[in-house]
Amino acid sequence: MERAVVIARNIYLELMRNCLARQPICAILGARQIGKTTLAYHYVEQYFQGKYVFFDLEDPEHLQKLQDPKTVLSAYEGYLIVIDEIQRRPDLFPILRVLADHRVKKYTFLK
Repeated sequence: MERAVVIARNIYLELMRNCLARQPICAILGARQIGKTTLAYHYVEQYFQGKYVFFDLEDPEHLQKLQDPKTVLSAYEGYLIVIDEIQRRPDLFPILRVLADHRVKKYTFLK
């Protein structure tokens, strides 16, 4: 069974890599407690070697940091910005679109 999990994870990692190669936003969707956050961590460890930032919106400190989300997220140009539990802040979606569509600066999001 462990081998099947590793194979599935590698397929998902490749799908995510392909998605982010073509567009600036990639979402990991699925039921609760199936490993979406773990998959996100595997992805950033394999492909970004420290050039990422992770916001967990179930963490009060991370929520506090995003009081002015456009200013905070704008500071991470060139990083992969991972936002876990984004459904807690639906007001972030328009801001992500604005940043992702920026013509000069490059922002990439995994949510």
